[in-house]
Amino acid sequence: MDLTRRWPILRELCSCAEQFPGLQIWVFGSMLRSQRPRDLDVLIIYADPQHVTALYAARLWEATLPLLHFIAMAPDEERDHRFIEVTGAIRLHPPPAEPTAAAPAAEGAS
Repeated sequence: MDLTRRWPILRELCSCAEQFPGLQIWVFGSMLRSQRPRDLDVLIIYADPQHVTALYAARLWEATLPLLHFIAMAPDEERDHRFIEVTGAIRLHPPPAEPTAAAPAAEGAS
């Protein structure tokens, strides 16, 4: 499911996040299970809290429907609570690395 195509505001959010090194954007909640969620739940993982403040100040998403609901955590907070694991969150930014195909074994190699 391409969430950024379904809700373009998520694509805009990820585009804004590119300005802030180390900022991660994850989504979770009803948007992963429902065609009509009441809100779009977004987890922001940050190394620098000022990046979260600056991202929020962009206010690109104030009038979106469904509404965006943000939770921001430092990496150690997320690890302590196992938030990503517990919620089944999906990373949007930076995009997850594409799996690479295993290289075929060389003939005659032992």
